[in-house]
Amino acid sequence: MLRRRLVPSFLALLLLAAGAHARAAHAAPLPAETPSRTVEGNTFVAPAGWTLDVRGPVTMLEPPEGGSALALVDVRAPDADAAVAAAWKAYRPDARWPLKVVTPAPPRDGWSDRRTYTYQTSPNEKRDVLADVRRANDVWTVLIYDMAQDVGEKRGAQVSVVLGKLLPKGYQRESFAGRKAHPLDAARVAALTRFVDTAMQLTRVPGVSVGLYQDGKVVFADGFGVREMGRPDRPDAGTRYMIASNTKAMATLMLARLVDQKKFTWDTPAAILLPSFRLGDAETTRQVLVRHLICACTGMPRQDLEWLLEYRDLTPESALTLLGTMQPTSGFGELFQYSNAMAAAAGFIGGHVVHPTLELGAAYDRAMQEQVFGPLGMRDTTHDFDLAQRGNFAVPHAPTIDGEPALALEQRLSDRGHAGDLAHLGIHPRRADQVGDLVAIHEHPNQPAILVGRQLDPVHERDEAVGGVQRDSLA
Repeated sequence: MLRRRLVPSFLALLLLAAGAHARAAHAAPLPAETPSRTVEGNTFVAPAGWTLDVRGPVTMLEPPEGGSALALVDVRAPDADAAVAAAWKAYRPDARWPLKVVTPAPPRDGWSDRRTYTYQTSPNEKRDVLADVRRANDVWTVLIYDMAQDVGEKRGAQVSVVLGKLLPKGYQRESFAGRKAHPLDAARVAALTRFVDTAMQLTRVPGVSVGLYQDGKVVFADGFGVREMGRPDRPDAGTRYMIASNTKAMATLMLARLVDQKKFTWDTPAAILLPSFRLGDAETTRQVLVRHLICACTGMPRQDLEWLLEYRDLTPESALTLLGTMQPTSGFGELFQYSNAMAAAAGFIGGHVVHPTLELGAAYDRAMQEQVFGPLGMRDTTHDFDLAQRGNFAVPHAPTIDGEPALALEQRLSDRGHAGDLAHLGIHPRRADQVGDLVAIHEHPNQPAILVGRQLDPVHERDEAVGGVQRDSLA
């Protein structure tokens, strides 16, 4: 009798083991970025190193660290709320995080009725949870982001690839490759200004300045909305904006010019140019060349909280000291990981090479003036925070927890805040009527174009909420 009972149990175990083996084989880590489809045929790109598995209506993506997931769930439902509820039932019916806020988003890439549901997690969980829902072809697609914060920080670029390439079944993005641009005549400029007005209303951006450049000249430069909520002053072509991380492109341009001038090469070790440059890992320090300072590919984490919370006492020297304590969280060249600290070091190193006797911040200031601002005639661009907030300037705004636009907390930095101190904070006022010179940069190899930005960061971006872009006069 005992033997007869054991046989079925043994067979059951064999079947379970075979099923587990088949499941594990199906969910092997992907060797490269892989074009994929959801159950209903919506297309996306699955990141390299992640596992991909289909479980009923759920297309599951899991990073190598485990314990985190992106779940793409296709459902048919009467509305967004019902679609999200059905997606949670399919992915994780036991989830009980309370809903914190629902944020609408404008239609994009063939998707309509887009919303983001953000959930309240406890601090001890160290976890971010949200559901992004959108509709196309009478089907709702819900992307559930259920991610440990350290994993999300490390894998953020790969998550962006999934979201950025998620398209409805049968949808093709329009390409302008090989097509000749229409002349920007009065009718087309008027259509573009109407588009800007509509976009501002939909995205709740308080104010923006726009410059249009074609055939070697500026054909339009003006502002829309207000420079500050609650005040009537409107922006124009000469309004200054903080440029946030567009500073990185300018610092890269400065490095590129120094490479052209044979001051160093892209393959010069960073520590040779600035002996005080070091990371928390000696082997990583040894591998960092000039090109790696601005590639976001060294394995160094973002690690922003120190300078975000302690900015009043921040100096170039203390920023480098902090960088020397940071440990890589991925292999060299393995992932794109955004790093303000590494970009700041790039600026310090470039400035130090051309002005080795000056303090790092002052050297960066002068190098940027000599290599970028002066040659381009950017007379209103400054690293002086107080000067930037005089006269015709736009006040930074940011969304509240409910997605409503509001004045951002004013970040008053110390008077010793040279560009070197603030290279990664983006305290460069710029103006829109200099967009011609900026776009012209794009015609030279290794010198990236710098485009005019927005006064209000979108709700879905996790970047600095310190404003948009500023601009300079062509006169």
